Amino acid sequence: MPGEDAKAISEYTLAIMVNQKDADAYTGRGFAYAHLEDYDKAIADFTRAIELNPKLALAFISRGSAHYQKGDYDRVITDCTRAIELDPKLALTYISRGSAHYQKKDYDKAIADFTRAIELDPEVAAVYNNRGLAYAGKGDFDKAVSDYTMAISMNPGDAQAYSDRGHAYCLKGDYDNAIADCTRAIEIDPKLSVAYRNRGNAQNKKGDYDKADADFRKAKELGYKWTP
Repeated sequence: MPGEDAKAISEYTLAIMVNQKDADAYTGRGFAYAHLEDYDKAIADFTRAIELNPKLALAFISRGSAHYQKGDYDRVITDCTRAIELDPKLALTYISRGSAHYQKKDYDKAIADFTRAIELDPEVAAVYNNRGLAYAGKGDFDKAVSDYTMAISMNPGDAQAYSDRGHAYCLKGDYDNAIADCTRAIEIDPKLSVAYRNRGNAQNKKGDYDKADADFRKAKELGYKWTP
């Protein structure tokens, strides 16, 4: 909550005033700034923590996450790679770096990182969904569907996973399963705009143009933005 983050910032600032070489205090304050979406201040604090303790893997991971929010994916990769060198057993680091590779459309590297994250911690449903997105980016829709299905089995209430699997089914030409999955996504989260977009695409492919138009209109109403 914003009030709790503001309180944490005040407390960490006092700790820093007492000991300006307290790397953990800078890291903690950086977390609070990141929670408040003040990523520039978060990055500044994580950078100071790294200067004080260059072996603090958590500060590299956290700075990478802040860079991700700013869309600076190259710096995410650099920070996460350094964090992995310091502590190669943290699944979160591979997830963050894999996400940056995905945003850069380097799908093979994204898949490798997500796979390593799964090896380290196989109980995180979202990583299967992330790897599914990377497989879909490569055009390997069968593997994408398999990963989305695993994510759904682990978290049946994940509307995004149903929508993503529906999109993969659509790209495979399986329009009925695409519509069923997107409909389920909408039942779980009626405000998930991309689910209407994905269902509309499948309806359109089936030739159900009125239904497709209704879904596209709903997606737009909910704020979905089409990209060229």
